[in-house]
Amino acid sequence: MNVREPAVAGQFYPGNPAVLKSSIQKFLKSVPEKIEAKIFGLIVPHAGYEFSGQTASYAFKQIEGKKYDTVIIIGPSHQFPFRGAAVYPTGSFKTPLGEVEIDSSLAEAIISQEVAPQSKYITGMIEPHQEEHSLEVELPFLQTVLKEFKIVPICMGDQSIGVCKILADAIVKSVTGKSVLIVASSDFYHGYDYDECKLSVKESTSLICEYDIEGFHKAFTERGAACGGGAIVTCMLAAQKLGAKEAMLLYSTNSGDVTGMMSGYVVGYASFMLINPKTAKLSKEDKDFLLKLARNSITRAVTGAPKEKINPPEFTSMREKRGCFVTIKRNNELRGCIGYILPAKPLYQTVAEMAVEAAMGDPRFTPVSPEELAELKIEISVLSPLQRVKSIDEIQVGRDGLYIKKGVYSGLLLPQVATEYKWDRDKFIEQTCWKAGLPSDAWKEAEIYRFQAEVFCEEPQNED
Repeated sequence: MNVREPAVAGQFYPGNPAVLKSSIQKFLKSVPEKIEAKIFGLIVPHAGYEFSGQTASYAFKQIEGKKYDTVIIIGPSHQFPFRGAAVYPTGSFKTPLGEVEIDSSLAEAIISQEVAPQSKYITGMIEPHQEEHSLEVELPFLQTVLKEFKIVPICMGDQSIGVCKILADAIVKSVTGKSVLIVASSDFYHGYDYDECKLSVKESTSLICEYDIEGFHKAFTERGAACGGGAIVTCMLAAQKLGAKEAMLLYSTNSGDVTGMMSGYVVGYASFMLINPKTAKLSKEDKDFLLKLARNSITRAVTGAPKEKINPPEFTSMREKRGCFVTIKRNNELRGCIGYILPAKPLYQTVAEMAVEAAMGDPRFTPVSPEELAELKIEISVLSPLQRVKSIDEIQVGRDGLYIKKGVYSGLLLPQVATEYKWDRDKFIEQTCWKAGLPSDAWKEAEIYRFQAEVFCEEPQNED
């Protein structure tokens, strides 16, 4: 059997099996949590472990103990120039932790499923893989977090959007009936400007989180936003067709932050998972906990008491990253409303922070005073993932909230706002435009997203 020997063991990662295993386990133990979701793909860096291993571990931690028949690993070719994409067809890949078998039947299916076979963009070729590190460095992580699995290594010499689409289509057509994970291996910014690196990584991660595939590919081709941009695009395209609805950023950093050396050559790193989130309904216990947490956080902030250390709840719903808004009312009048649109932090942390911001930091109102505390009513809205609106006919008043974005302007209205004011759909869209600081008809040329919200509230502390 053809065995691809490790090319960068002892360079990019430890060559000693015990040291390698210990190093990876240390990285994984530093990841604070796992997030419950159906995972279709991961995006991970491929630098030396001392630089990007911790960032990569945030993604690999999410699949620890899961079962996949095959992992398709896609990365760029750094040393061997060629046209199209090269699938390693048969045999195995070896690392200090052992050998991983190639899923030769799936590899052959991907090669044969090419949409335009006459062009031969997808071939079974081993030469680009022989010295390539971008795929190899991911294997020890996979060997640590998964039990039995096979792989299909794919090296991209051509990362044009056309090849990305052809490869993604071939993957999707070939994996029917299999449980597969797609892993895109890529670092981000490469250059000599630390501040530019941070801005570039922020732009790239934002585009990926918005699932803006074309926008990210443009940033990749025009500004060199990632060395494996084609691998990322292919992974996003294929995962989306298989059922992924969201790209969740798990961690990002750069070599300057890791080493403390902000001058000189800098490389950006980020890890994501491509998921269909499990947004189970919150239980009564969940809601009671969050309302009590919001009330306590506001009271401490308003009275000047020190922040209370929150013991992370054991139930998973509290630890999931969810978008959330906290609304405060007094005498049925709005007194403050602040939140996160995207799932940036675990739900319990978001509620605690946004409760304080709604009480003390909403620029439309003066901070809440201690005398008002007993008269406040707290309402929490836990958001579902944003869904891009292709036609306004998709919008249903009473069910959907709206987020409208155009350039630097953006605005959001929660689902209950339209109901409270008895707006129809057109009025709701216009009012969301106004909230964004845009003309009422700006929605025609803006990005529109809809979402749902699980809304629950407490009763006022006293009712005279």
